[in-house]
Amino acid sequence: MNNGYRIVVDAGHGGSDPGAVSGNLREKDFTLKAANYMYNRFKELGVPVAITRDSDTTLSRTERLNTMRNTFGNDSKVLVLSNHINAGGGACQKFD
Repeated sequence: MNNGYRIVVDAGHGGSDPGAVSGNLREKDFTLKAANYMYNRFKELGVPVAITRDSDTTLSRTERLNTMRNTFGNDSKVLVLSNHINAGGGACQKFD
């Protein structure tokens, strides 16, 4: 039982935005693979779930945010899981 929670899985980057790159490894490929796995697993478990992109497409920030907000509404029972695999040098941010 999911207690009314709904999940939006976000595959970070995509299309013309590769994210971090090292040789032929691109962050956008790994985030898409992880997001598709998560999306399919949540579906198998019967959890209401959506995904921001399921292929290598470019999403503007507005398109990504609209998908996150509009799929299930904008309330506290909607969880967004945004996948990123940073190359280092980034800072962790705590949200209060």
